[in-house]
Amino acid sequence: MEIMMTSGINVAMQGTTKSEILRELADLAVENGKVTDAAGFYKDLCLREDESTTGFGGGIAIPHAKSAFVSEVGVLVGRGANLVEWEAMDGQPVQCWICLLVPETGGQEHLRLLSQLSRKLVDPEFVGKLKTGTENEILALVQGVIS
Repeated sequence: MEIMMTSGINVAMQGTTKSEILRELADLAVENGKVTDAAGFYKDLCLREDESTTGFGGGIAIPHAKSAFVSEVGVLVGRGANLVEWEAMDGQPVQCWICLLVPETGGQEHLRLLSQLSRKLVDPEFVGKLKTGTENEILALVQGVIS
């Protein structure tokens, strides 16, 4: 299966809190066949957030977790109209999320994806397209980074 698919992109996230967004992402992961249990994966995402924020800055967060509930590596993208407090590094709220799904044993893949995406998130053109693009544009944009 592909690491990322159009069905793993939701440009109409409804959540207004970090918890609500993480639940939406966990549900989306299950819908895409990448996670076996939404509640378990949600808990793992929350535990990772408790360690330190995944709020990158510039309105973007990269929630991620290595989890026993992840059946295969994946990337989801969410975007919403609501500005969500995320304790981001720049202190600004977040409205765009790139969620990394990594099996418990996928340490190297986790670091590779995180590194590749983090480097692109300092590119204003990349960030602009992520925040305004259609599902197909976002798919092409992110696949160009992670492939």
